Amino acid sequence: MNQSANLLSIINQVKAWEAEIVRDLQNLVRIESVTYNEGKAVNFLADRMREFGYDEVRVDAVGNVLGRIGCGKTVILYDAHIDTVDLGDPDGWKFPPLSATIENQILYGRGAVDDKSCLIGIAYAGRILKELALTDDFTLWISGSISEEDVEGSCVSAMMQENSDIKPDYILVAEASQGRIMRGHKGRALIRISVPGKCAHASAAWRGDNALVKALPIIKKIDEYEDFTDDAFLGKGTIEVTNVECKAPSLNTIPGEAIITCDRRISCGETERDLIEEARSFCEGIDGVKVEIDSEVVKTYTGYEIVCKDYFPSWVMEEDSPIVQAGIQAYRALFEKEPEVTKWDFCTNATHLCGRMGIPAIGFGAGDEPLCHTTDDQVPLPELFKAIQFYSALPLFLAAK
Repeated sequence: MNQSANLLSIINQVKAWEAEIVRDLQNLVRIESVTYNEGKAVNFLADRMREFGYDEVRVDAVGNVLGRIGCGKTVILYDAHIDTVDLGDPDGWKFPPLSATIENQILYGRGAVDDKSCLIGIAYAGRILKELALTDDFTLWISGSISEEDVEGSCVSAMMQENSDIKPDYILVAEASQGRIMRGHKGRALIRISVPGKCAHASAAWRGDNALVKALPIIKKIDEYEDFTDDAFLGKGTIEVTNVECKAPSLNTIPGEAIITCDRRISCGETERDLIEEARSFCEGIDGVKVEIDSEVVKTYTGYEIVCKDYFPSWVMEEDSPIVQAGIQAYRALFEKEPEVTKWDFCTNATHLCGRMGIPAIGFGAGDEPLCHTTDDQVPLPELFKAIQFYSALPLFLAAK
């Protein structure tokens, strides 16, 4: 069967399963899976993969679900995260956030656009390729990863360690992209600046050393800083003060320590050392200041612990790279027009899979990114069906590279 016939078979199969796709997405949205509470949704997806006839299904120690179809030479990993942010104020929603209500071919609910429509989409792509017996030339792993909303990249990092037999040649991160092909995004880091002082009663402040007052010029320098390298594709990085914590035993005591937390958006591949040195430049002339990348301990719903350093590098694929070109070719062949190739403004699990591991990656998904995390969380179903066509077609083009 030639490529055109394969693509027509994929389009027809998506059409035949539209009602079932919608039903599965509704069922998944109705399962609350806020970060660190993904277990029921993981079990739902694992069960569906088994019912779809996947060659292998596993839930790893971290709590991620992985399904495989095929055993061909080219190894491809599709990833979409199964967790969501909190439901938010129910009064702010047009429909209840777990109702998965459909109106005018739009499905509403928490996780509809971020990221359960993409998750159902890639799961069905595996089913379609299996049903049509198109898997001779590749191995496709479908990952429903956890805890992305809190610590993007960390649980897929643990997933790759726990499943060391999976060695992808290519990655697709399935997140909302309005049907555009994404070839990169900025990274981020949390910078922690600890300014020392000495506590004293506010009525005799001269006996101490007010750490908050010492922190003010540092905050001012951060706020005024603009000397970022400008990347031709990603643009400039940014740094913003997002929190100041003062350590003092009471409100009538000057603080003995002030901790400044900064969100640093990474554009040009700055290393941890680069970011530390940049932050130290804000503290010149103030003795005893400690600058570090923040860390936290993550415990997943299975009890698996991950020590996470809050440094998530940027990544960019060149437009002439094989994976981007395969995406363009698949899109063009399916939809008979040129795709828009661009970048995300937010971070995804590609920060580890491509940014750290160096595996060639692209992103693609249905829905509008600005609706993520809002009480207007929604996905247009026709866009989802087109995304599933793309997910199903892409391995055919990647295996030919």
